[in-house]
Amino acid sequence: MRFTLMVAMRLYDRFVEPAPHASLNQSAFGAGHSEFRMLRAKSRPDIWLALRPARLSDGDALQTYVRGLSPQSRYNRFLGAANELPASELARALAANGRDALTLLLISTAAGRETLVGEARVALSCAERAGEFGMSIADDWRRLGVGSAVLEEIERKAAADGIELLFGDVLRTNEEMIGLARRRGFRLGPGFEARLARIEKRLDDAAPDLPCRKWSEIAGGAELGTG
Repeated sequence: MRFTLMVAMRLYDRFVEPAPHASLNQSAFGAGHSEFRMLRAKSRPDIWLALRPARLSDGDALQTYVRGLSPQSRYNRFLGAANELPASELARALAANGRDALTLLLISTAAGRETLVGEARVALSCAERAGEFGMSIADDWRRLGVGSAVLEEIERKAAADGIELLFGDVLRTNEEMIGLARRRGFRLGPGFEARLARIEKRLDDAAPDLPCRKWSEIAGGAELGTG
């Protein structure tokens, strides 16, 4: 079964490095970074959440989060029925290198206890200067502007890494994700299957040089393989 977080994912072989001149908050979420990005829900300015890279120790929390999603949310996420992450996909999510593959966790903290309330995965292709993304938000945290804040941050990260096109494939019946994408300026087109639609957006503020252009030059302009 092909894994996705609300949209289909592909993983690429080559790496995207943070621009050397970027500050911590501007660089990619690297595996060695401890960056937390605070996000505020647009419709609830009193709600602040932390977005951070997944750690190897997050496996139980991530699996618990997935199991806690409603059946429909899991269906949207996997593009089919599933109760939890397959072991191989859980390992892949936790092993994301923070360069060409990013796994981000959205964390709520109350009384000193962290609760996972959302997640996102992004795969970058330097040669194509494109990024494919997926995201999910816990059912109880929807319609608060949280999803919009996460997607905005994904766009910011992708643009900082020189990505010009951000896209994903989503079930045509997933009206909530399609509506969110449209509100963020994404366009709707045909997906790679008839039951899917592609949401895509050109990032006008994409960094013009590093890192993707550097990797494209090293690759001699060759196409990147997908996994």
